[in-house]
Amino acid sequence: METAPVAEIKPNIKEAFVLETVKVSIVLVLIIGSLLYLNNLVGLDIFIDTLRDFGVEISSSLLLTWFIIIVVVGTALLLIVTYSNLGKITYTLYPDKLVFNKSFLIMQVNEKVIPFSNIVKVSYGEKKTFEPPKITLDLTGIKGLAKLEMSFIDNPEQVVVYIQQLIEKYKADYYAKYSQNYRMQNIMEEL
Repeated sequence: METAPVAEIKPNIKEAFVLETVKVSIVLVLIIGSLLYLNNLVGLDIFIDTLRDFGVEISSSLLLTWFIIIVVVGTALLLIVTYSNLGKITYTLYPDKLVFNKSFLIMQVNEKVIPFSNIVKVSYGEKKTFEPPKITLDLTGIKGLAKLEMSFIDNPEQVVVYIQQLIEKYKADYYAKYSQNYRMQNIMEEL
């Protein structure tokens, strides 16, 4: 019987998108700066000669403009896909497990079910420059997954405490059931 979810944790999409935008903008400025420097240093005649061989006649300023437009449009598409994908990451907490779902556009790419019995440690790291604070779940007994990092989570300290409380409650219930079954087995053997 499937139990109802206790909580669902989602990344802060706005914070993640701003950080990704800053990173991509820095790369974009570097690419455009390099193109402008290349144009001023040696010119874009190398590209113009190559295009002329294919029968395309274009001026260096128009070629530079098209390079910049292609880079900006590509960056915008990358940011749109990043924003869409960040909104499709969820961590669903159940009384006995955590389910991690990740989708790409409309397809589900990854779903991992992590029983609380396989979580060894829950911790979080402080926020660093250009890196969000991460909640780290150290895992054992799950093939191909030694740890799960949860990024861009609001109030990571509180989330860590909450997950630890759920794990402790799960383990207490598990040991209570085991103890009760053990006692019942001993009683039945005595009869």
